[in-house]
Amino acid sequence: MKKIIFMMGVLVLISTALVGCGKSKSNTSSDKPYGAGATSKKVSSTATNSTSCSSSDNHSSQVNVNNLDDKTIGLLAYEWTRDEQSKSLGKKTNFDQYSHYNTVIKSKFLGNDDGNTDDYYLSRICYDGTKSNGYSSLTLNGDGLADLQFDVDGSNVKLQYLDSSHLGNRPVSQAPKVNKTVSVLSLVKTYYNTVVQKKHVDNFAKSILSESEWTKEYNENND
Repeated sequence: MKKIIFMMGVLVLISTALVGCGKSKSNTSSDKPYGAGATSKKVSSTATNSTSCSSSDNHSSQVNVNNLDDKTIGLLAYEWTRDEQSKSLGKKTNFDQYSHYNTVIKSKFLGNDDGNTDDYYLSRICYDGTKSNGYSSLTLNGDGLADLQFDVDGSNVKLQYLDSSHLGNRPVSQAPKVNKTVSVLSLVKTYYNTVVQKKHVDNFAKSILSESEWTKEYNENND
């Protein structure tokens, strides 16, 4: 009889220990994937401000969009507007439109016309960030078809430009004006994604003249 009671006591102790282990496991582990719950919310909020990407040559670039300056965002937006019009014309898009700029190229007022389209483009474009009309601008000092007005508004950028893809045979003065809003993060993911893209954009940003510099050179060359 004593033996039976003793065995029952052992079984009770083992059962209690197993229950205790079960509670311990539930308190120290989770069936959720790593990063779920509160952690995933933190990652999600961070992802709206930064992006980390890999280029085809296995280099990576992490960009905090909050650190991008007005000019750089404008240049990314300019690529977007060119692509939008290319799509309308049934042409291929180009996600690295500043690919010529492996280094900084000094802008020469109307003097980069050496047969290279990119250099011709460089000699005419200028950036104005004074926001005298509420918008910054990238101006090619021509008929206005290639110009872009933009305003960085928090995580988005508002755009104004003339849509040459729907101009047809009409005069430039009748080109439809477009107002668009795109997210800065989407621009970064498309045009400032890889190390190579970032290098080209940064080099081009350092190459172009400001509005005041362009105007000064214009006046000096037309005296």
